[in-house]
Amino acid sequence: MDHISRFPDGVLHHILSFLPTKDALRTSILSKRWKLVLDTYPILDFSWGDCAGQSSDAMYSENASDEYRQMLTKFMNYVDTSIFRFCKYKLSMQKFKLFLVLPDLELSSHLDKWVQKVIENGVKEVDFGIDLPGYLHFKKPYNMPDAIFAAKSVTVLKLFGCNVKLEESFCIKLHSLQKLALKEVHMDDHLLRRIVTCCPLIEDISLRFCWGFKKIQVFELLRLKKFEIYSHLSKPESVEIKSPSLESFHCSFTVRSVKPIVSVAACQGLKSLILSGSFVTELLLQDLVPKFHVLESLRVGDCPVLKKVKISSWRLKSLEIHSCENIMDIEINTPNLLSCKYCGSVVPVSLINAPSCHWQVEFSLMNTLDILWYMTLKEFLAKLNQLVYLHIYVYLTAIMSSLNLEDLSNDASPYVVDNVVLTVYSASPIMTYANFMDGLFFFSRPKNLFIRSTDEQKRYVEVCVLCYLPNGDACVTFSFDGYILVSSDVLNCLNGSIFVGFRKELCHAATIGK
Repeated sequence: MDHISRFPDGVLHHILSFLPTKDALRTSILSKRWKLVLDTYPILDFSWGDCAGQSSDAMYSENASDEYRQMLTKFMNYVDTSIFRFCKYKLSMQKFKLFLVLPDLELSSHLDKWVQKVIENGVKEVDFGIDLPGYLHFKKPYNMPDAIFAAKSVTVLKLFGCNVKLEESFCIKLHSLQKLALKEVHMDDHLLRRIVTCCPLIEDISLRFCWGFKKIQVFELLRLKKFEIYSHLSKPESVEIKSPSLESFHCSFTVRSVKPIVSVAACQGLKSLILSGSFVTELLLQDLVPKFHVLESLRVGDCPVLKKVKISSWRLKSLEIHSCENIMDIEINTPNLLSCKYCGSVVPVSLINAPSCHWQVEFSLMNTLDILWYMTLKEFLAKLNQLVYLHIYVYLTAIMSSLNLEDLSNDASPYVVDNVVLTVYSASPIMTYANFMDGLFFFSRPKNLFIRSTDEQKRYVEVCVLCYLPNGDACVTFSFDGYILVSSDVLNCLNGSIFVGFRKELCHAATIGK
């Protein structure tokens, strides 16, 4: 006996919410009861890309085949039927999600009709996206119906790939709106300010790769918790946020020539700050960070202008600095910092006060390896109390000569690292790689080592070496995908010049080769 079918509609709808759309649709064939449950399911999710199964060339072409257009028309008729079938029950719609890839806007009247219909049924969440090929997507996007901005019931509004333009006399009535997410949407500054003014309950604003903005201003939103802006299309002159409730601010501009004035100093309740782009300077960080007395997380990345990072904060718990190619100096005074990640191509000079911090460090190297580099690396690592992860991306295209380590034999003991990962992008002679390893293991000592190469053109060989170290067993795994080695070669290396610092501690080696 089928006991599940006897559950109330609300319970069965909740069960359906955990299923992918395709699987939820299949339940309609189980029985008449399940068909009725699906007909009244308040979440209407339509994604043409998932259903079409077409190649990207067919989906994003103005010269779409007749077969493709027929499939698209059939799908749109299905959306039509589903919406009107749900609406006949006069139930409130929880969510309407639509993503369509159209060759043109010949069928846009259907879109207008659907938007109007779901609004009439008191929809709470709208996730609406239209993708068009090439120039149409940016030059002639779909015009979003005005009615969506008069939907009093909508709490979440997500728009993708459309143009939003309202007459000055139009009355915005999104009084329940809590989240606004715009991606690749054309909208001007004035309209954004109008929306913000008319929607006092907004808690989350996301502007991703939109265009039309010049001076972004968000004021007097007393409930705003999160604001993020990503841009690679437009060149805004300024971003100004004044909201005492703001907790998270993310600002990223990928175009190097874009250097907007960013002002969030009035948001003194900020807990998370992410900045990326040419507008990030040493002075900006020194000015902003001290003003956020409860800041717990700071992430700075892809900042080509930034040469020095100087951060002082008693509350900061998480810090990340990545892909800032010109950074030479890091000064951190963060006594309560718990985690820090640094990713770059230069080993920076550092002054660090973070006694309880767990560090993750990644370096990308391109033929810049000499004794000075290794000494700088060791000096940097020595200032990190707890380095749990070190990842080095090695690009060795030139032959690297052997290192004269005898003059440094009286140097301090190697720095112990929990986990070291080496990713090698090169087809250099094996001795070039051996010389690199010589230097690395003279200055550092990993508990766990993982080495891999990404050259997929040559035979894959994996060698596992088990080493007994003073602090216990450790597994050293070599994954060579580009060097044809046999067991004897590896043993010769282990007993010869490779791992100068390792060989005295090596008690046992086992090799597994193909």
